[in-house]
Order: sequence, then C-alpha cells, then structure tokens
Amino acid sequence: MEKTKLLSNAILMSMLMSTSVLWGGTALAAEETPEYLLGELVVTASRVEQKAFDTQADVTVITREDLEKKHYTDLGDALKDVPGVTLQNYGVTGENYSSNRLYINGSSNLVVLVDGMRANVNGSTSGALSPSEYANLDTVERIEILKGSASTLYGADAVGGVINIITRKQTENGVRTSISAIGGSYNRQTYRFMNQGNVDGTYWMVAAQKNLAKDFKDADGDKISHKVDSKDYKLTLGHKFGDNADVTLKYSKYKSDYERPANGGLLPQLADRNKGKKDIDKLSLAWQQKLTDELSNSMVIYRNTNNLNDSYNKPKSIWLMDLKTVGFTDQLTYKVDNNTLIAGYDYYKDTVNDYSASGGSNKFSGKSIDNKAFFIQDEFKFAKFFNITPGLRYTKTSQFGSNTSKSVTIGYDNDKTNVYASYKEFFVAPKIAELYSKYGDPSLKAADGNTKEIGIKQQLGNDFTATLSYFKTKASNMIAYNGATGHYANIASENTYGWNFGLNKKFSDKFSSYVNYTHIDIAPETAKKNSNRDGYIPRGEWKIGADYTLDKLNVNMFAKAIVKRPGRMVTQSTVPDSFKSFWLCDLNVNYKATDNIKAFFKVNNLFNKLYTDQCYNMTPLDSSSNWYPAPGRNFQVGVEYTF
Repeated sequence: MEKTKLLSNAILMSMLMSTSVLWGGTALAAEETPEYLLGELVVTASRVEQKAFDTQADVTVITREDLEKKHYTDLGDALKDVPGVTLQNYGVTGENYSSNRLYINGSSNLVVLVDGMRANVNGSTSGALSPSEYANLDTVERIEILKGSASTLYGADAVGGVINIITRKQTENGVRTSISAIGGSYNRQTYRFMNQGNVDGTYWMVAAQKNLAKDFKDADGDKISHKVDSKDYKLTLGHKFGDNADVTLKYSKYKSDYERPANGGLLPQLADRNKGKKDIDKLSLAWQQKLTDELSNSMVIYRNTNNLNDSYNKPKSIWLMDLKTVGFTDQLTYKVDNNTLIAGYDYYKDTVNDYSASGGSNKFSGKSIDNKAFFIQDEFKFAKFFNITPGLRYTKTSQFGSNTSKSVTIGYDNDKTNVYASYKEFFVAPKIAELYSKYGDPSLKAADGNTKEIGIKQQLGNDFTATLSYFKTKASNMIAYNGATGHYANIASENTYGWNFGLNKKFSDKFSSYVNYTHIDIAPETAKKNSNRDGYIPRGEWKIGADYTLDKLNVNMFAKAIVKRPGRMVTQSTVPDSFKSFWLCDLNVNYKATDNIKAFFKVNNLFNKLYTDQCYNMTPLDSSSNWYPAPGRNFQVGVEYTF
C-alpha cells in the first residue's frame, strides 16, 4: 500500500514537472468556437479565466443579469436557486452563525471567496459563513459556484465545493450612480446607493445599504418573531497601470441589530425573542501584474473580523464571538501554447479572541490555528481535444501536522462536447470551536478522503445545452456532534454519492427556460440516524426556471421541489408527507420604464406553502419547541434610478 502511494506521488509530480518542459512548445491549430449557452467567463474552476462550458468541473454561474431580474434578498436567497446547494435556516434573519447551514453536494466543508480572497468564518462550528452578511448584491458582478472537491487550488478543506463572489468593477471611463428603494411584506424597507467610475485607469466603487424588516407570518397566518436593522458599506479603490499591472484596495463593513425566535414552538408568535448584534469588518489589498506575455502574478493580503453578541437580553443564553482571520495568497500563472501552469502559496491564521456561549458556561479565548500551503497545477492540452490536469497541494497546520493532497483531471473538449473525469483528495482540520468549546474535544483528528467525479457538457444546438455530473466521496474521521457524549467526535467513515443533471434551452430572443435535478445519498452516521445528515438533506431536488421578455417587460418564474426529506429518524413517523416532499414557487415581474428607471414586483412562496428549511422539528402541530417556519406568501416592490 505504501509503495502504491509513493508511486502515485512520483507519477503525479513527474507529470507536473514534465508536461510544461517536454510538451510546452508543441502548438495545436486554433479553431473558432461558436457562441453557445454556458458562455459566461469564469475563474473559479481553474483560477484562470475560461468559459463555463469549457471548465472540467460542475460550475453554476449566477450572472449580473440573474441578480437584476430576480432581486435576491441576500447571498443565501440566491444560493437556494443553485443545483446541488442546500441552505437551512433557523430564522429568516439568518444572522446567528448557527442559523444558516450551507451544504454543497451534501457537505458543509466548503470554501467561500470574495474576489478570490478567503472569507470563511472558521471560528464557529456551524458553518462556513452567514449568507445574510452579503446583502447588497448590487455590488456583485456574478457568483460562481464550483460543486465538487477543489482541494489543490483552494484548500484541502474544499470538500463540497467553492463559492466565489466576484464584485463589480468599472473598466471604461465614466461615472455611474444608482439609487434604489424596496418595500414589501413584514414592513420590509431597503434603501441602496452606489457610485462607481473610472477616470484614466483609476477606478472606484462606493456603496451603502440600509435594510429594515419586522415580524412576518407563516402560511398559516401565525406571526413569527423577526426583526432586522442592518447597514452595509463597501468601498473599492484601485488603479490600472497600463495593460500590465492593477492594484485594488477594498473595505467593507456590515452591522446589524436583529431579533429571532428563542426556541420556536407551537405558537411561535408568543415565543421569547432573542436579541443580537453583529459587526463584520473586511479589508484587503490585491496586486496583479503581467510580468511577461506568458507569466503573470497575483497577490492578495486580507484581514477579516467577526463580532457577534447573540441573546444579550438573556444572561443565561448569551452567546459572544470575537473572531479574526488574517491571510495572504500569492499565485504565479504561466501560459504557453498548450500549457497553463499555476503555482502559489496560501497562508491564513484564524484566531478566537473571545468565545462564550450558554451564558458563559461554554467559554474560551486566545486560541488560534494557522494554515500554510503550497500548491501547483498544470493543465496540458494534447492531441487537439484532450487535456490532463494533475495537481498537488502541500498543507501544514499548527495543530495537525502536514498533508499532501493530490488531484488529477482528464478531459476531452471540442466545440460541442466536454467530457471529464477527476480524482481529488482532501484534508479537513477541526475548527477551533470543535476543539476548545464546551462541546469540543482537543484530541480530534483531521479528516481526510477523496472525491471521484465524471461529467459531460453537451451542446445539442446553438441554444440548447445539457449537463450531467456524477460524484462519489469517501471520507475517514469526519467530524460530527455526538449526542450521547455531548462532544464533537470523529466518525469512522462517510460515503456520499450523487449526481446533477441540467437542461438549458433558449427558445427565442424572448423566451428561455432551464430544468435541473440533484440527487444526493449520504450513508447514515449511526443505525439510529437517517441517511443524508439524519434526514436534513433532501434525497432529490428539482429546480426549474423560465424567463420571458417582451419589449420593456420581463417575467421570470422559479420553482423548486424538495423530494424525500424526512428529518430526524426519531421524529419522522410524526412528520406529515407534505413536509417531506413539496414544491415552492417565486415570481418576478420587471419593467424598464426608461433607460434610467427600472421597477419590479416580486412574489415569494407564490402558493403560500407551509414549510420549514430546518429539520430538527418538522411537525408544526406538535406541542414541542424548535419549529421554525418559513414566511408564507409575501411581496416586494422596488424602483431603481440610474444616472
């Protein structure tokens, strides 16, 4: 077995070192490629710009056009439309870090990036981020979601995938200002301002948002405790030095006061209110330079702080978090003929300055973990349509030693067909709170494993695209909460498989539609739990959309079906079938009155379905607590003026 590992390491390393040297000078004839659907340019799959159709991975792009037509409330609202992504809310505010459980392909181990900068909240046990913090999507150009392991380029902990938020940047001379206002159900009010411009290579963006909302009603008409008063500020300042260099400074601040239901329950309108405050601060400096025609360099240094004061009105339940992450990434990209060689260094350090939960009975402070990594990947194209991409990532952590994760992707890509197969290893170190909190265990081991994936993207015509991917993940020592001991523990093994299938059709310049189906099967942790995270992850999920434009009017509809989500084994017998499988629909109507004025009307939960995103308690008629319903049918109306 050891000889096999050594041999595989040697083969991969030799491939990395030799493909550029031996084959880099071999040129293949270039051919014009027709424009098809999935033609958006993306960077997440390979860390270099390429069309989504040409990526050797399962990638979904939420474009600027999507954001403008669908008027998502925040990042979480947008991600709910993405195949393979599951988001669980314990309250509509989503402000508390335990309120949003985000999964890609059934895994909560994922990497979140903002313009390539790592943005994970690693001091919390509950998730990679709180999507509600990314509320002003006017500042976003697109959101790229890479489904599947991406260990070599983005960190050995990128088991489920990567979410990369690409912000807007004005590249042409000029100044643009937009002002918008949105009103809606449960006293929602949102006000936005954005100014962006470019003068002779100096560019900027200044944006601000104020968001207000109060108690909402579920589909049965019960009032649910809910309040948000948030402010979001963003500043970008940069300069492009000719065609060879670019420097960008970015700063963002998110502050919120919120209320959420304390425990849910049969009469959630009478449930105690938990009050909280949040203060998020992010600062980064990025430098990109073209050193030669073939060689470029990109660097970013960043600092993120996360402060949470939850349940401050209840001394016995107060939850405090003071987290800080500092990091640095440097990447060299060498492109010559049929080779794209990427090499780089990643460093980040997570620090918990203060952590206190359960009124202080669960408390620790001054703990930190740092992570250093070198990575290298070489994409080599040969025999006209074939390519192979081996990669290595060497990771060293301050707590869990070192690990080398290998990856290799083999593909065939012509004008109409893209077929690929990949093998990628991962290494997931425990989070700080999983080690040192009241429920932690300092003796936890790092988890490891691999993901195998095959996929095909097929152009069935200029305006018709089909995609299919199948993945299988095998992991050892994955970390989960053990209810019997009251601590986090390593699970012996975990096996996951699934597939994503999609069709995308543009019938005319006016009408287009898509349909996607996702299937996920995760082996149960124990005999006393259901599969798929004890029934939290649906076995199947349909996501269907249609878009119609006539002159100044645009209408689009989105429908989602949850299939076979029974919830916990101990409660599934009492859960009505209508909560295990159901449909949801949203409707957007957009009207462009003039070149400067746009208006919209949106209906969420069009058919007023009673449901919940979380699965701890899925029985609303039960007298127990922990019932957190989603809003019933609700409305939004908004207008934007640009000058």
